[in-house]
Amino acid sequence: MTGKKRLQEIINSDRLLLSNDTSEMICYDLKNTLFEYFNLDGGVTLQVEPKNDCFEITVKAKASAIKSFGVIK
Repeated sequence: MTGKKRLQEIINSDRLLLSNDTSEMICYDLKNTLFEYFNLDGGVTLQVEPKNDCFEITVKAKASAIKSFGVIK
């Protein structure tokens, strides 16, 4: 790999990373959304990894129960 190509890969990978503040904001929003459907046991974790030309997003949370909800017609 040439030095130029290596530098370009480093620059591109830096653009793909989420800042801690952004990651925390997304986790906060996801936790609030999941709370509507589940009795959560703790927080939500988020992992975002670049894969080829897209991102692989993994969200993890634990819940003690699924909340009952009606179907909107």
